[in-house]
Formats: sequence, C-alpha cells, structure tokens
Amino acid sequence: MGINLKSQNIKIYAIILLASLFVILLGLNIYSNAKEKIIELSDKNNIAVSKNIVNNFQIWLDERINSLIRASKFIQNAGIVDDDEKIAGFIKLFKQNAKEFDLMQLLRDDGEIFVDGEKILEEVMPKSERTGLIWYVETKNTNAPSVNFMQKHKILKGSTLNLCIPVTKQAKFKAALCGVVRIENIFNSIKNFSLAPNSYSFLVTHSGEILTSIPDLALKKEIEEKFKELFLKDEDITSLKIGQNLIQVAEIPTINWFIGAGTNNEEEISALTKEALKNALSLLFAFVALTFLANILHNFMYNKIKKIQDEYETLLTHRAKMSEAGELISGINHQFIQPVNSLKLMLSSCIMLKKEGKLSDEELINLLEKGQSSVKLLSSTIEIFRNFYKSAENVSEFEVQTSVKNLITLMHTELSRANVSVKFSGFNEQKVRQIENIIQQILLILIHNAKDSLVESYKDEPLKRIIDIRFRSFEDKCYIGVYDNGNGVSEQMSEKIFTWLNTTKKQGNGIGLYFAKKLAQEKLNGDVRLVNNEKPTVFELSFDINLKD
Repeated sequence: MGINLKSQNIKIYAIILLASLFVILLGLNIYSNAKEKIIELSDKNNIAVSKNIVNNFQIWLDERINSLIRASKFIQNAGIVDDDEKIAGFIKLFKQNAKEFDLMQLLRDDGEIFVDGEKILEEVMPKSERTGLIWYVETKNTNAPSVNFMQKHKILKGSTLNLCIPVTKQAKFKAALCGVVRIENIFNSIKNFSLAPNSYSFLVTHSGEILTSIPDLALKKEIEEKFKELFLKDEDITSLKIGQNLIQVAEIPTINWFIGAGTNNEEEISALTKEALKNALSLLFAFVALTFLANILHNFMYNKIKKIQDEYETLLTHRAKMSEAGELISGINHQFIQPVNSLKLMLSSCIMLKKEGKLSDEELINLLEKGQSSVKLLSSTIEIFRNFYKSAENVSEFEVQTSVKNLITLMHTELSRANVSVKFSGFNEQKVRQIENIIQQILLILIHNAKDSLVESYKDEPLKRIIDIRFRSFEDKCYIGVYDNGNGVSEQMSEKIFTWLNTTKKQGNGIGLYFAKKLAQEKLNGDVRLVNNEKPTVFELSFDINLKD
C-alpha cells in the first residue's frame, strides 16, 4: 500500500506541476491580451485626469478672481484708491489674509505701484515703464479681469501668473489690482487633484511653452516642440503620442492655455507586470504548498481511517462468520448425536450379549467395526468443522470438489430442514493452491442467500427448492456459480447489492455479499459477481488456480 501511495503522490505532484505550468502560460496569454486594455484604460484615465485638472483649475482661477473682485469693490466703495496710506494698508491686510497669492500689487493710472502694502520707489522702477506693463495695459484696455503669464517677475524672480481686476472711480478706470501666483505653485494649490504613479501633468501657454516642471527634461522638450508644430498648423489638439507616452490635452478657455496629463505606459505596464508577477508567484507557491500539505494530511487521515475501517471490518467479518455459524451449529449437533447414539447402542448390545453368553468373536468384531465407522464419521465431521472455522489464512493445495462437498456436509441438516436439495455439475478433480476456508465462507454466504430466496419463493412447493452449484475453469481462473430459481434481484438492487448495508432479505443486515466480494478481491485475487439477476439468479465466485503466497 505504501508503494501505491508513493506512486499516487508522484502522479498528483506531476499533475499539480503541469496544472501550474498551464496556469502560468494562461496567465502570460491573458497578460498579452490585457496589455492593450491596460493602455486603453490608462489613456481613458489620462483624459479624465486632464479634464479634472481643467475643471479644478477653472474653479481655482474663479475663486481667486472673485476674491480680487470683492477687494476691488471694497476699494471703490470706500473711495480709498487715491489715498496712498489707506490703499497701502488695505493691500497689506488683504495679503495677510489671502494666502492663496504669493504677492499682491496695485498699479494706479498715475504710475504709483504698491506691492504687498509697500509703495515702490521710482528708483526701483521708473513710472514711465510701469504703465506699459502688459498686465496693466490689458486690464485697462478691456476694463475686465485679465490673466497674464509673466516670464520673470521682477520681485519674485520667477515665472508667475498675474490675475488682475480693474479698479474704477466714478465709472472710470483708476487702477489694476493683481494677485500674483508662482507658476510652480499652481498645481500644489489646486485641491482635489492627485496623479497616479508614473503620471505627470503640465501647463502649456498659447506659444507652446510648458510652465510647470516635468521630471523628464527630454520629454518636456519633445512636448514643447510638438505643441509649437501643431500651433503653426492651427490644428485642434486633444492628444499627443510621444514614444510610450500618450498625453491627453484639454484647453483652459479663460486664458487659451492648455493642460496636459500623461502616463509613461512602458513604466506603468512594467510596474503592473512586476506586481502581478509577484502576486502570481506568491499565489502559486501558496497553492503548491497547500496542495502538498493537503496531500500529506490526506495520506495521514487515509491511513488512520483505513486502519480503523480494517479493524471494524475485521469485527464485522467475524460477526458475519459467527452469524453463519449459528445456523450450522444445530445441524452439526444433529450430526454429532447420530454416531454417538450408534456407539451407545453398540456398546449396550455388547454388554447384554456378553452377560447372556451369546457374544461370539464374529459378533464382537462386527459390532466393533460398526463402532469404528461411527467414530470415523464423527471425527470427519469435527475435522471439516474445524477446518472451516480455523482463523489461519494459509495457502494450501486441495481439491475443489471435495472442499465444496465438505461445506455441504456442514450445511446438510440446515438444508434438509428447509427442504432444499443441492446439485453439482461440471466438477472434476481440479486441484488449486488457495485459501480453502475463505472460499468455503464465501460459498456459504452465496448458498445461504440462495436457500433463503427459494424458501420465500416456493413456500408451498418444496420440490422446486433446488440449488445448482456449477464449476468451470478457464486459463488460470476457477469459477463456481450458485444457481437458484427464486425471486431474483431487482434491476435497481442489482447496481448496489454488493455495497455497504444493502440487502434483499427482510431480516438481512447487508454485510454478507459486501464481505463476500471484499474477501474474494483482497484474499483470493478473485471476485464475486451477479451474473444473472433472475430465472435463474446466478452469483459466481472466481479465484486464481495458483494463488501466490
């Protein structure tokens, strides 16, 4: 059994490895098919991200312009635009509360400029230059809010976005109030905005210049050149494809700028692949480990349960054997009593004749010979009974016909009481090397079943109660068939008659045929089969002619 289990384990492990290889190949195929889907989803995500940035940027821009509009209205309503001290104080106070701006500035039409509440001296910037600043000119000319990009702010020393609002007095333009934001801080200050790993976003002016930082400088240069090329052709821009980077673009209507969002698909797919491979290998290892553990536990439980089952079946086998023995004991008792009574009668005759002086030598020898025959019959019966119930299962050589007839001798009284006769056919002087008492025990079960079926089928016709035991041999096998013309076995029961606790008898326990088949298969290298289920019902025992020890 150990060798079989090891062989089975090797097969199981081979199946597991083949299944694992199949899963890996399937996974690679799925990955290959899913790669395009991943890129497609990434592109859709970029579209959503770029639109989300535009919406958030517009909200961010509106919030700051509205804040400046409120400040402008306060200045107008308070009439402080011409009061240097008051206007400086207001701008300083406003800057302290308006943390969204990096700098606040106001330029009046008289050339005076205030930055964060401080008046700028002419030495720093001549008045003649101030009124020519683009953000001032555009706000004055449009008399409406304006947004302007400054390449290098003189005070902040970097690129800025100037958000400006006109300040009027008596419905006439009087000054431009501006909130200044560093370009590099724009995305950091936009709320509800975050990028996925390996993704980036940027602001592009209408001249094709990228204002925000991109880690990959070479990519930044390629994007700027691509934008400039498209602007020259006056083409609509919705997306750009640069290497493995697919960039989605959305326009900011207020300032005619563009926001782009892109993902390095190669890095993204590589990261996803590494993570997927890591998880797949972990899952595969866990699966294999679980399989090995399950197999070990299965073998342990199988051996434990089989041991318990073998012990239980041994007890049931003994029980079945004792059950059959109970039906034979009364017959054996009758067969014992008959020769014992004969001996008693002969001894009484000897004593009586001796007393009367009529016991001749010839008469004495005759009585002793009859007594010897009775003792021989008694001894033979005891030997058959002893051989049938011996517990040893030794392989020995014997004649099949003699063995079967000895069994019928044990069952003679039981069969006679049931008015059941037994016929033999096909038997010869075939000798076999087998376990005799196992063969007799199996045949005992089959003959008992045939007897019970005949008694039930022919309650008022005892002459029809005939069991036919037929013998045949073929190549290295012997076959003993037990035939009867009883009620037979139904088609439904035929399929499960040899399984546990299934019986055709009203008072049966269902273990007889189960153990008969089990004993034949495990002990005799044979089998018990239902050859025909009715008219006649035929159960056949097969076993090796020469059973190896």
